[in-house]
Amino acid sequence: MTRNSDLTRRRFMQGLTAAAASGMLAGVSGSANGATTYTGKFLINLQLTGGLDVTSFGDPKTNVDGKRVINNWAKTASTLQAGNIPYAPFAANQKFFEKYYRDILLINGVDVQTNSHTVGVLHNQSGRNSEGFPTLTALFAGVKQTDLPMPYLSFGGFRATGDVVPVTQLGKLSVLQNLLEPTVAETSKKIYMPDSDWQRIVAMHTAGVTARSQSAATLEGARQLEQQYVDSLKRSDSISDFADILPANSELQPARRAVNVNSTLHQQLQISLLAFKAGMSLSADVFENGFDTHDAEDTRLTPLLGNVTDAIDYMWTYSAQLGIADRIVLVMGSDFGRTPFYNASDGKDHWPICSVMVMQQNASFTNRVVGVTDSGHNAMKINAKTLKADSTGLILKPAHVHKALRKQLGLDTAAVTKLFPFSTTEDVAIFS
Repeated sequence: MTRNSDLTRRRFMQGLTAAAASGMLAGVSGSANGATTYTGKFLINLQLTGGLDVTSFGDPKTNVDGKRVINNWAKTASTLQAGNIPYAPFAANQKFFEKYYRDILLINGVDVQTNSHTVGVLHNQSGRNSEGFPTLTALFAGVKQTDLPMPYLSFGGFRATGDVVPVTQLGKLSVLQNLLEPTVAETSKKIYMPDSDWQRIVAMHTAGVTARSQSAATLEGARQLEQQYVDSLKRSDSISDFADILPANSELQPARRAVNVNSTLHQQLQISLLAFKAGMSLSADVFENGFDTHDAEDTRLTPLLGNVTDAIDYMWTYSAQLGIADRIVLVMGSDFGRTPFYNASDGKDHWPICSVMVMQQNASFTNRVVGVTDSGHNAMKINAKTLKADSTGLILKPAHVHKALRKQLGLDTAAVTKLFPFSTTEDVAIFS
């Protein structure tokens, strides 16, 4: 990538004026002298919307004589295994699991207790089946952020914040490009405003905002907002770094368009990793649509799941190139699971039992499967400490998973986290 760094920096800083006014970069604040350097983990939450059939992924189920067919692939193939992780010989699973089993923890048999998309998403993404709790990514950003300009990114899907952190919505990535170059016409790519004129506008706004913020008649809340606006015009070094490394449109990961696939997941991951690298952000929600496979299950799921595993592979490869792979934690889940049999349209309907996948390099808890389901993909009780099947134990629920993730990510003792307690939820040694 060949770009003029000074010009890019200048245009990005200019773009923040429009960003602050429009609210597109929610929560942009921080010191003009540079944000506090963040050296911790980065969290990516991958939402597979619609309900992933995990029996064709990391909780494989073969057919049982005398019962309805669970999976067509099981008519001619057997379950495969990489390390300690069994998986289905379906889509591009073998390539994925053979390459990454050392970095994977699968949490199977999670009972989301609903067949409703709305409740399933809410329950799996927040840990509670009623509104009010933030997503794990929002809580992570709320606890860990120092003064990063955009601590919590969302490209779509569920994004409740619990008011612990602002969310920066990047559903349309071209908007971000427009904010980088506010004086360039989107259609013609020609400069329609001289830089000197733009700087005069910025100076005028800065002077006006500064005067209002110093007025005794200005309320404290308004004063803080005014100061954030001024700060957004004289950004930190992280903004400049982000502008320098953000690719041109021609260098963005292209959307994947194919039969049953219409995806920008690779691009979402690319922008997220660049924002992490530049010190702009530390958590991101990314998503992939299309998993509500009520008809033609195998035909629809094969390319979809293959695109997801390819995108995750891209994420690890690209994060290694950026030098941040050892700081990434990926959590992947869906609304719920699919029925352990096909319907009349060769699809599968809603089923409350699902899985969560956690990935991290060089972790002590990976190359493992936690949670148990029977041959009909029903959740089985487990012992909270030994994690083995136990008829006197408990059924894993999203609250157990979230509570364990909070502890693993170092969020459990924070004052913000205590506002959203799982006080009646048992501790389960998922990461032990």
